[in-house]
Amino acid sequence: MPLRDPLPLIPSILAASFITAPLLAQSTEPDALKEIVVKARDDRGAVAQIAEAPTKTDTPLIETPQSVSVVSRAEIERRGAQSVAEALGYTPGVVIGVGGEDSRFDDILIRGYDAGSTSTNMYRDGLRVPAGGQWTRTQFDIFGLESIEVLKGPSAVLFGQVAPGGLVNMTSKRPTAEHRGMVSTQYGSFDTWQAAADISGPIDGDGQFLYRIAGLYRDGGSQIDHTDLERKFIAPSFTWNISEDTSLTVLAAYQEDRGGSTFQFLPVAGTLYPAPLGYIRRENFLGEPTHNTYERDQWSLGYELKHRFNEHLSFVQNARFSDNSTFYEGVVGGTRGAALLPNAAGVWTRRAVRGIGDAHNFTIDSRLQADFSTGPIEHTLIGGFDYLRTGWTHLRTGRTTTPINIFLPIYTGVTGPFTAQVGQDTVESQHGIYIQDQLKWGGWHLTLGGRRDSSDIELHNTLTNAVSRTSSHADTGRAGLLYLFDNGIAPYASYATSFEPVAGTDANDVPFDPSEGEQVEIGVKYQPKNFNALFTASAFQLNQENVLTLDPNDPLFQTQTGEIELRGIELEAKVALTEGLAVTGGWTFMESEILRNNDGNQGNDFMNVPSNTGSMWVDYTFQGGPLEGLGIGTGVRYVGDRFGDNANTYRIPSYTLIDAGIRYDLGKLSGALEGARIALTGTNLADKVYVAKAETNISANYGPGRALNLNLSYHW
Repeated sequence: MPLRDPLPLIPSILAASFITAPLLAQSTEPDALKEIVVKARDDRGAVAQIAEAPTKTDTPLIETPQSVSVVSRAEIERRGAQSVAEALGYTPGVVIGVGGEDSRFDDILIRGYDAGSTSTNMYRDGLRVPAGGQWTRTQFDIFGLESIEVLKGPSAVLFGQVAPGGLVNMTSKRPTAEHRGMVSTQYGSFDTWQAAADISGPIDGDGQFLYRIAGLYRDGGSQIDHTDLERKFIAPSFTWNISEDTSLTVLAAYQEDRGGSTFQFLPVAGTLYPAPLGYIRRENFLGEPTHNTYERDQWSLGYELKHRFNEHLSFVQNARFSDNSTFYEGVVGGTRGAALLPNAAGVWTRRAVRGIGDAHNFTIDSRLQADFSTGPIEHTLIGGFDYLRTGWTHLRTGRTTTPINIFLPIYTGVTGPFTAQVGQDTVESQHGIYIQDQLKWGGWHLTLGGRRDSSDIELHNTLTNAVSRTSSHADTGRAGLLYLFDNGIAPYASYATSFEPVAGTDANDVPFDPSEGEQVEIGVKYQPKNFNALFTASAFQLNQENVLTLDPNDPLFQTQTGEIELRGIELEAKVALTEGLAVTGGWTFMESEILRNNDGNQGNDFMNVPSNTGSMWVDYTFQGGPLEGLGIGTGVRYVGDRFGDNANTYRIPSYTLIDAGIRYDLGKLSGALEGARIALTGTNLADKVYVAKAETNISANYGPGRALNLNLSYHW
């Protein structure tokens, strides 16, 4: 029976980082620059000390007046995470999988707001990933990532239009200055197997040219009957250390997904509560095997250019072009626009949908950094300009199809013509200019930043030929003050704002203003001097205004009088207590309220915000004796009960999941096996059946069941 109150977990949990720049003359001494290129990347071990995204500089986390979590490559591998969302399952303030089992997207909420594949809050290497129509969304394979940074709260000053809860920045694997590599093969649940390789190092003897190639092939089944999944992924990268002061890194990636979709619109009767004949099996497939396809082809090509003019002035430019095309077809429950429950015999009305989409995206960020002093005050000043342009198309068609019995499904196929439902051809653009100054005086650290953004959205309805245009302008800012004591304790306070463009017009044909977010956060960080650890405690209040709600004077339109408030406390500990022992723990308490709303939801809880979440992972590798080379880890994740929608129609029960992993360095058995490792990891080991989504009468989904993976790898 799931824990209804997480308080017993808390003591255990608490125990526990302009358009171009001149390429200056080459130098015969590239070693200094090589250290600059790789230092911030290689500093992210079991306990990360630096994250680049929060300030776009190499400011240590202990000096950053903001709650930031970093999941390192070491953590990803120890827990055997198979996706970005899964890797964030032990991050305070983050809730994953609220949409249920869905192979198409990474489903991530930060402080109550969407920051996953269906949002515009996912970034890779500091640049936004493309977002398209309903199903044309990006999912980047975790094998190609070195780390994942989670920025809590509004981050608009450096990144532009974002939701107020926070954002996810994925850091790609990059070339290394030393030769290294690995190959692996993996077999796991649902008859899934995988082959992967990651090779890196210098091309020439001087280390001026570096390369890296990471790639994998995965094929197998899934938790849902009649649904197979296949992925091909490759990410080559190349670094040219042009001179002591200049480097260019080119990053490319290609990913091809084939198979079906595990996502289903299940009825709440039979999942959240029993239907007359009981509960639906978690594995039951209620679509049609011949009409279950999700194909995605995504690729990107970009670069990072770094140049240092002198010891005080430097320049960085990141740019990337991305393309993502998808094809989706499936059969789901209900009829479009209507919520239907299965009848007493379990017969359920269904509909068939089909979607074709494409999204292409160009984004560039250029910034100058000046490091100087004014008297006793040290400054790290950056000024930058970024630009984003995304064009996407979406065509959705559908039809009703034959009903099905939710307990004994019999498949009949899909026949007949499809009717066009949605047709969109959209161009979105944003450009912004920003400035930030980090001032240091003794133990005092003051961060001040401001930004001006312009955003344009042009939406062409290809079914009616109607065109709507929305232009928005916004000013955002942030201020943070932190004091770092000699003993490693650093209390801080911060204030930040954000904005998101809102497409459409009100009843008077006036374009909507952007929605606005603001957050006040106070906290304290602690980085001990005698062992490797970082502790963070924070309290925050987050408000969002200009939220769309029903126009009380004309129910056919909306107005921007809605407001949402979230308040919470977060605790996080990342600790390497002794050699071989690592602990990650966290707890979040959060309460939410819809302050203003004309849809009948005023005073309700904001959807998918549990009051309490908690997690802890303990990992130990034996350093000597007969068990030397053996590593074991185990973790527990708790997600409290919450409402599935803003109408608070259904309360989703809490659940507790147990994960674990065991690994062994085979080189300890024999020198002939040096570099070989074997690992077995598992999630939801108790195979708990739980509901992750329950929004309306036809919209419920189970969370993932038990998954085991056995991995054999060779490193050199």
